[in-house]
Amino acid sequence: MASGLPTMPLWVMAALVVPAVVPAQSLTGRDAAKRACQVFCEGDLLDAVQRQRIFADGKTFVDRPLRADPEDVLKAFQRLSNRSDAQALKDFVELHFEVEGHELEAFAPSDFSPEPPILGKIQNEELKSWAVGLHELWKDLCRRQTSAVRRLPQRYSALPQRHPVVIPGGRFRETYYWDTYWIVRGLLLSGMNKTARGVVENLLDYVREFGFVPNGGRVYYLDRSQPPMLMEMVNAIHEAHPDEKWLQEVLPVIEKEYVFWMNSTLGHFLPSLQLNVYFSNAQSPRPESYFEDLATAKAAKRPKAEVYRSIRSGAESGWDFSSRWLGDGKNLSTIQAEKVVPVDLNCVLLRMERLLSRHLLPRTPSAAARYATAAEQRTKAMQRLLWSEELKSFRDFRLDTLKHSEIVSISDFAAPLWAGLPEADQGPGLLQQLEHSGLLQVGGASTTTRKSDQQWDAPNAWAPLQLMLIEGLEDLASKVPDAMGLAEDLSQKWLRNCFEAWQKHKAMFEKYDAFRVGEGGGGGEYTPQTGFGWSNGVAMVLLAKNGNRSAPFVPPQRMILA
Repeated sequence: MASGLPTMPLWVMAALVVPAVVPAQSLTGRDAAKRACQVFCEGDLLDAVQRQRIFADGKTFVDRPLRADPEDVLKAFQRLSNRSDAQALKDFVELHFEVEGHELEAFAPSDFSPEPPILGKIQNEELKSWAVGLHELWKDLCRRQTSAVRRLPQRYSALPQRHPVVIPGGRFRETYYWDTYWIVRGLLLSGMNKTARGVVENLLDYVREFGFVPNGGRVYYLDRSQPPMLMEMVNAIHEAHPDEKWLQEVLPVIEKEYVFWMNSTLGHFLPSLQLNVYFSNAQSPRPESYFEDLATAKAAKRPKAEVYRSIRSGAESGWDFSSRWLGDGKNLSTIQAEKVVPVDLNCVLLRMERLLSRHLLPRTPSAAARYATAAEQRTKAMQRLLWSEELKSFRDFRLDTLKHSEIVSISDFAAPLWAGLPEADQGPGLLQQLEHSGLLQVGGASTTTRKSDQQWDAPNAWAPLQLMLIEGLEDLASKVPDAMGLAEDLSQKWLRNCFEAWQKHKAMFEKYDAFRVGEGGGGGEYTPQTGFGWSNGVAMVLLAKNGNRSAPFVPPQRMILA
């Protein structure tokens, strides 16, 4: 890599020149991100530290704030004579960087109450005690940025935020886009409405600033987004506590995000198909997983830039990583995520279009009609390309083979049901295929039926996908009554899995094992994490539903005494 100050990556420049919908003084935020990216996104210093694996987890380095401005630190690095020596690099980092997490401080949310509203929805005392434990975790996961982040933003990889945040937990010390939806669902059940609205306002600020919500709240995530769930969050908050004035203020921001996803020049929208894919313009290793990406590209049999772009595109899905994105279904080096038309992304966008149409109708019926037409067009396109009459289910479509994917995934069922996509005559067959898919296990629905080293494959099960499937089945039950029984069964299994793990490990996991009740999942690029924002939120939603089930989950005596 060439010496001297790094040239600003094109993907960073693209993210930072998106026209804002806020006053001109916010330009300093984008300027600060450009400066911070000289250290945290690309360049000689990043390359040297990450190649030497100074830290076992590469995310540790890029999460460390600078003690001085990036230009000064880079000049000091140019003066370092032995840049290939691991100890010298480690000493340099300790001298010029603060510890990771330095930009955050504990914060006691003002709307936290020891007795949350959800308790009134739960009859079983053991489950009520668990709900209190989940509620208490919000205090552990709530953080506030120090004033230095807004005063000296160029020294931080963390993007400045106006409001306190609820982090997922573990190594994830920042907001993550689609995680936040399920966190918000839990916060609302905890009566923490102000906190919920604050974390959503942070995401709205990102759209105001950059034109989209980045993958997470770091400058090194500015090359990509995640499943666009912001409209869902706004809708959840508005339904829980209607505020028409606020809704009308934020709908233009949601529309701004929609433009980002529908911009074909950015690679997300395919006009010929009228559908969307995940896509990143970046063609370098991810800063937070630099060493791992170098190894993946080395094992690949195609240009490294293509591999890096595919990896980043796969990371935008939130399913990083899964056999869904792999050319051979096994090896990460064959990843081609941008060549997969995903069922779930298009279902999320379908709901976004429908919600925009519904909320815009009272005041701007012409805009509402445009989104209704867009939803109709997307529905037709999905039925045409993603429905398999032979399989009686929806499937991802691969643009490299021009065939439906061979991977059986929970996204084939959960997302279409949640989006209300199946036509009347498709529901019974889809339900039958789900029951015989091999996805439904003793501890919930497995992510795929393919066992691999990737964390978004079997045997892992993830909370947000369980709730998406359960609520989709509940909606289907109005047309196919048997779907309600399956929804209740899956809800029981998931609550039991999470409750047993809580009893055994005194923790909530990021992901669980669908085949072993009470155990966390594994695989992927990092050590399994606990905390955990979206797992807590989903458990609370299902606990709130549980008392009204015809067959509710009740902990067996052996579990109570464990």
